[in-house]
Amino acid sequence: MKRRTLLGAAALPLGPLPLVPLARPALAQSWPSRPITLSVPFAAGGPTDVMARLLAQRLAVSLGQSVPVENLGGAGGIVGTEKLSRARPDGYTIGLGHMGTHAANPAFYKSLPYNPLTDFEPLCSVGTNPMIAAARPGLAKTVAELRDWVAKNPGQLTLANAGTGSVSFLGGLLFDRVISARSTMVPYRGAAPALQDTMNGVTDAIVDQAVTVIPQARGGTIQALAVAMPQRLPQLPDVPTAAEAGIPDFSIAVWNGAYAPKGTPEPILAKLAEAFSAALDDEALSKQFTEYAVLIPPRAERGREPLRRLMQAEVPRWEKLARDAGVEKQ
Repeated sequence: MKRRTLLGAAALPLGPLPLVPLARPALAQSWPSRPITLSVPFAAGGPTDVMARLLAQRLAVSLGQSVPVENLGGAGGIVGTEKLSRARPDGYTIGLGHMGTHAANPAFYKSLPYNPLTDFEPLCSVGTNPMIAAARPGLAKTVAELRDWVAKNPGQLTLANAGTGSVSFLGGLLFDRVISARSTMVPYRGAAPALQDTMNGVTDAIVDQAVTVIPQARGGTIQALAVAMPQRLPQLPDVPTAAEAGIPDFSIAVWNGAYAPKGTPEPILAKLAEAFSAALDDEALSKQFTEYAVLIPPRAERGREPLRRLMQAEVPRWEKLARDAGVEKQ
């Protein structure tokens, strides 16, 4: 009898089963559970690397995992940027890039191994490095004096840069255009040798990031002529802005951004974006960035969509500058 009762109960029709919510991907729920690599597509010691290491310290605290910095330089940032684009989109490999890697490179190469507008998820604008036009000692103390020299020596100005397609190359192209110099561009393997030869008089002038020019300008080994931004730099209060120097169209600054590979889950992107923005709000980091003349964007201008819009606007800008200057794609 007992056996029949049990079998009968088992045969009774079942009522509606309770709804069980579908589990979200474990990756998004448990992230991060191990260290997060912050990739830098340039050699250690440069402006982007310095920013990355300062940011990594704060990210580690807010995300609860260590954030080691990995440097992979080469080809103007292309090698490291391509590697980031091909990384697994799980939030454990992210990277920094800047105006060159994510906006200007398409203007100089027929076929990039990545598409800056479609292969990445923008996370946060992390800082802007102003650029400065500077001349070798004894050549000119102002832009007006340099223009006079150019008028007397047409086509003879030499502009050093960190390599074709580099941000200093872009700055040089723009500076050449605004002063109508028809300069000879002299590429080097990096900003340091380019700056050194300008200091030594091998080349006449250079346009480079403020962080590399400021120490030499303060020491008198190079003459800063103009800052390519609307306000003067507190580190060089006597150096005029481009507008004050009579070249208002000389406007260029190296913006830097944080990125994740395309396809990274949305919850992870949101966490990363907020972690970067929170790091930039840190007072100690702000002071450190100021020492390197890095300008932190306001919160409203540093999010994912503002960075995406910035890239979309900058790609055609540098494409036009390169074509107007007669630079052929490699």
